[in-house]
Amino acid sequence: MQIKDRIEALFLASNRSLTLEDIHELLNIESKEDESEVINSIQQLQDEYKDKAYDLIEVSSGYRVQISHESAEDIAKLWEVKPLKLSRATLETLSIIAYTQPVTRGDIEDIRGVNVATNIIKLLIDQGWIKIKGYRDVPGRPALFITTEKFLDDFSMKSLDELPVLPDLPEIENISPELTLQDDSIEQEAPKS
Repeated sequence: MQIKDRIEALFLASNRSLTLEDIHELLNIESKEDESEVINSIQQLQDEYKDKAYDLIEVSSGYRVQISHESAEDIAKLWEVKPLKLSRATLETLSIIAYTQPVTRGDIEDIRGVNVATNIIKLLIDQGWIKIKGYRDVPGRPALFITTEKFLDDFSMKSLDELPVLPDLPEIENISPELTLQDDSIEQEAPKS
């Protein structure tokens, strides 16, 4: 059996992403020539899968086969489990953590302008999308939140560099609202007596 077929079997049978090291170990790959063939085989499989209902993608924890976005809606009907619905506040909180990490709950509240409910942080931790990296060395020692590898995997990213670029927003200090004041040269009507 060719290495490409063996690799494809691994991807189809695996319940997790596989790194190149995983593949080398599982297939007893030891030579540089075979390592090169592994990489070529993965690229060939990616090309072959482009026109199918599934893709071979690379995420932060390795490579995996997943249903294409076009087929996902049909496949979702197979399971009765309702998809996780995230509130706007939850998505905003997750976005702030992803873009500004490490970040404290107070930082998130400063950015959002409202308090962050405890259940939002709990949900994000329970989903495995964020974790506590440490604690800020200030009074109260607030927890510092960061995103996890599971966050990257669940959102099909290899790294945080794949997050959409935020538009350039003006700095608050640079905003100088112009007020239209009444010109002093305009004569005001004298009160009638």
